[in-house]
Amino acid sequence: MKLVNILLLLFVALSGNAKDLPSSIKIIQPLDKTRYVGENSTFVVNVTFEQADKIVITQENNVTTTVEVNSTKNTYCKSIKLHPGQNSVSVSLYKDSKVIKKEKRDLFFLSELFEGADEDAAEDYSVRYFHKDEKEQKCKPCHTMKSNVPTDGEAFEDVTKTTCYGCHKSMINTRNTHAPTANWLCLECHNGKVGEYNADEKGTSKYLAPDPISKTCGTCHDTVEAWQASKYGHGPVNDGRCVRCHNPHGSDNEFFLRKSIWYLCTTCHSEKASGQHVIPQIGFGRRTPGGGHPTRDRKDPARPGRDLVCSSCHNPHGSTGIYLLRMKGSFTYGVCQRCHKK
Repeated sequence: MKLVNILLLLFVALSGNAKDLPSSIKIIQPLDKTRYVGENSTFVVNVTFEQADKIVITQENNVTTTVEVNSTKNTYCKSIKLHPGQNSVSVSLYKDSKVIKKEKRDLFFLSELFEGADEDAAEDYSVRYFHKDEKEQKCKPCHTMKSNVPTDGEAFEDVTKTTCYGCHKSMINTRNTHAPTANWLCLECHNGKVGEYNADEKGTSKYLAPDPISKTCGTCHDTVEAWQASKYGHGPVNDGRCVRCHNPHGSDNEFFLRKSIWYLCTTCHSEKASGQHVIPQIGFGRRTPGGGHPTRDRKDPARPGRDLVCSSCHNPHGSTGIYLLRMKGSFTYGVCQRCHKK
């Protein structure tokens, strides 16, 4: 009888531990229904080695990211790359090859450049910033959280020693990386200040960047002010919103563009996506037989080694020529002479 009582008490104790175990594990970041203006999401999970030995983050395309849990720390962080629009991401915690807890996060990467990823589709999601003193307490056992990023433009000899690198190193996994990002000069842009378009976010994060960002960009790119003073200007440039077209951290596309040039331009200028935007005229208004001028899938005669794209004829930042053409004045055939010398 005594043995039965002992076994019963042991069973109750084990059952209680099993029930309590998941509740002591916490996914600190991100919260469900979080909206992002960038493509990177950092997951922060609080768990001990006694509770779980592996964290697996699974995205919709079955891409998995695994983080091994060890006995030296209790808080783990890992960044993943989101696709534009709604993302369903699950976080599974394993112990001895068994799932002990699983949670799902619905996240949204807001990008006006992709259909279904705009503000209307993201209205149920909210921006929630991580970098506040109370949240950073979880990071302090492994990170100083006192920014050691240089503000004088001098690059680190070893960028892995910067505070930001540990969680945000995935930002440099692009074919082309912006110099401040590659050198981890994060505070050059993420200075905690706000601009006209994000003034209501003041105080929500220690590392906000002002929107519009053009004045910040202009500290390195001295052409920005001249572009904004162009006789014929482009909307995003005039508004100072460089990041609408460029990813300030880096991109697989040239010039850190969010899409390749032709696809980027035709996202807004969809009427030009026929591939035959320019229809030359012959004589008294008769169109050239067989169609018009190609806008892609050709080599650019004026720029050897490059493909023909929208920027072959137009300057997307500003111009002294009508329609942002790479010429002066309003006589449109001036730009044709770039390639057609006769």
